[in-house]
Amino acid sequence: MDIEVRKKFIVYGGGAMGIYYWILLIIAILYGGLTIFAGVLQFKEKKINLLSGFAMIIGGLLIIVSSIKVNVFGQFTIFVLILGLLLIHFSAINNGFKLYGKLNIKHHIVRFIISILIIIIFLLR
Repeated sequence: MDIEVRKKFIVYGGGAMGIYYWILLIIAILYGGLTIFAGVLQFKEKKINLLSGFAMIIGGLLIIVSSIKVNVFGQFTIFVLILGLLLIHFSAINNGFKLYGKLNIKHHIVRFIISILIIIIFLLR
């Protein structure tokens, strides 16, 4: 394979870089999309306050945008991704206390593992 064919193969979904990109894309869209959906739904039902719902929605959008269009934020894309994940974590903790009066540790461990997985795959692709 010559160099040009190899570059196209890697950029458009072949090779390790392509696989990591697609795995990241699937996980980020599912996680970000479900978070946006939950934020809108809970906000619509007035279960959470405006700031918390807004943080969930913005966090989900930042995750999706930074995963789909990697260069949209330039060299700061990883920081935007982490900001989105942190917004979701802080909002989820706040929502847990507001809705149930306690912190669901298992729920946040799963969120943390998903967040670490997204960051690792982002760095590998």
